Amino acid sequence: MNTKKIMQFILMITVTLFASIGMKTVAESFWAGHHDIEMINRNIDTLSNRIKTKNQKISDLNANISTLKSDIASQNSQVSALQQQLIQANIDKQNEINQKINEINAKIAEGNQKVAEKQLEVDAANQKIAELNQQVSSLQDKLNQNDSQALRDVQNTRQKSDKAVSETE
Repeated sequence: MNTKKIMQFILMITVTLFASIGMKTVAESFWAGHHDIEMINRNIDTLSNRIKTKNQKISDLNANISTLKSDIASQNSQVSALQQQLIQANIDKQNEINQKINEINAKIAEGNQKVAEKQLEVDAANQKIAELNQQVSSLQDKLNQNDSQALRDVQNTRQKSDKAVSETE
């Protein structure tokens, strides 16, 4: 019985030893797996944080895009309004230029009319001068004829008087 007890004792020690080794292996395996799980969890947290950061950046960029699109629409609206103002200013300026051209043309026509009227006056005056020159010429001819006649009359009278004086001598 002693041997039996010794055998039981040895068996018990052997079972305890194997149980301890098995427990140790299970514990190491558990703890090693736990370490892996912690590493996986840390990696998941890191990836999750990176995804959140990227998603936040995407949200920020989308907000910036929306803001920029709104700014572009506003700028396009301002450009369109300014183009309309420019077109209207050009139309107004062209109308003003056309009005000035019409005023200048009216003044030119008025000046031409006055020149034409003055030309008629000048033509009438030239006609009058021509008529007066004709009258002067006629009168001068008449005067010359009268002077010639008077000179002949005087010469005839002188001859007559000379003849009368010579005959009375």
